[in-house]
Amino acid sequence: ETREVRVSDAVLASASSLLSGSQEFTVMATLQQEDRNAGTILAFSRGSQHYLELQSSGRKDEIRLHYIHNGALHGEVFPYRLADQRWHKVSLVLSGTQLELWVDCSRVYRRLVPPPMTNLTELASLTQPIDPADPTLTQDPTFRDAPIALYLGQRNAKHFLFKGALQDVRLVSGAAGYLLQCPEADVDCPTCGQFQILTDQVTQLQQLVTQLATRLTESEARLAAVEECDCQKSCRVNGTVRQDGATWKSGCEICSCV
Repeated sequence: ETREVRVSDAVLASASSLLSGSQEFTVMATLQQEDRNAGTILAFSRGSQHYLELQSSGRKDEIRLHYIHNGALHGEVFPYRLADQRWHKVSLVLSGTQLELWVDCSRVYRRLVPPPMTNLTELASLTQPIDPADPTLTQDPTFRDAPIALYLGQRNAKHFLFKGALQDVRLVSGAAGYLLQCPEADVDCPTCGQFQILTDQVTQLQQLVTQLATRLTESEARLAAVEECDCQKSCRVNGTVRQDGATWKSGCEICSCV
């Protein structure tokens, strides 16, 4: 069974811009999944390689998040049954190094995770590893040379096809994106991502203060050297240099160099 449901290049570009460098974003959907189905909800992928993927497995009753951290694939698994043929609201919120899973407007998981790479240009430049589960797929030039695509309800044309119904699949930038699904839900203030941004800004300020302190020390040293210098003034009169404090007679006048 194959199919191909992916967004247009314009939507992909908007999603890429939204993700690029973002400290906080949310992947959300309203869904109804068939029993025993293991399917992808949303995936940025190229061939068999998935760069950012939210997946629900009805075979193991798990919600999975796959992403790239420091150039390597990383996965987070949340034991939870979504594939029960009932409607659910799902939001996965990444804020700095904190990951939260919301189901039906209740937060069911919160954990610390290594931050994902979200710059698709950098991700596209990574060497594509061979998928041990299906090495022939990666060796297929139509997959290996394909650009990154944003798929809905599947990882690619062949794998993890979602069976059921998907509605309102969204990628939201900023803090507490789950409020779009659940406006009455509680909000932490500040979020982990906001705190991380503040921490980065404080670090930059500390570096700036250190640089200014170094420059001030150097300036004080130069000023002290100038103050220790025995600087004497001199006067130049008609081509003759007179030392500071010297006096001389010019005609009927007594002149001084002061």
